[in-house]
Amino acid sequence: MRSGRHDDYFEQTARLIAEQLQRSRSLDRAKAVRLSREQVEQSRKIAHDVQALELERLAPLGQIPQAEYKARMAALEEYADDGTRYDSPYPGRSGM
Repeated sequence: MRSGRHDDYFEQTARLIAEQLQRSRSLDRAKAVRLSREQVEQSRKIAHDVQALELERLAPLGQIPQAEYKARMAALEEYADDGTRYDSPYPGRSGM
């Protein structure tokens, strides 16, 4: 009888360890996903800012027409204001 209890103890311990490992891996995956999304958000912000700076650089030099400058800046501002700036690039889908 004693060996049966001994085996049960080891089985239960192994099961608890496996569950803890699974929880730990799940938390690690969630953390990695969160970090990845933050990096994507930061990258999109940088790209947006670079586009705006490039437009601001080209306009005074006369390399793009004033109307085009205004239209492109308005599009960048609209993109930033509509709440999708850092969400999914696919219409109708929010960020994950």
